Amino acid sequence: MNPSFTGSLLTRNQTQWFNPAAFSMPAARTWGNLGRGTLRGPDLQTVDLSLIKNTPLTERVALQFRAEFFNALNHTNFGPPNPIVFAGNSISPSAGLITTTATTSRQIQLGLKVIY
Repeated sequence: MNPSFTGSLLTRNQTQWFNPAAFSMPAARTWGNLGRGTLRGPDLQTVDLSLIKNTPLTERVALQFRAEFFNALNHTNFGPPNPIVFAGNSISPSAGLITTTATTSRQIQLGLKVIY
């Protein structure tokens, strides 16, 4: 960590999840003072939903209709930010940049099942 940094470490936007100015390059052949796993990426939020309807056809046979919704609210879940802060001796322009998503968009699956 940069001891002279003041302000918020996390900016929490897609183009720069954390402020790279909060870090300083450690001296050659030494480790930095920040622990592993200190920075966290964006939260993961998803809602899955299933609707099932059983319809009896005979005494021993039934038809089941299933509708399954994955990420039903279609919430965008961003992937982890780029953890590389330094490129050579200067701050990398892609430090903290989020370029991926962690989940897919809404998916709907319909199915019929014969139960006997």
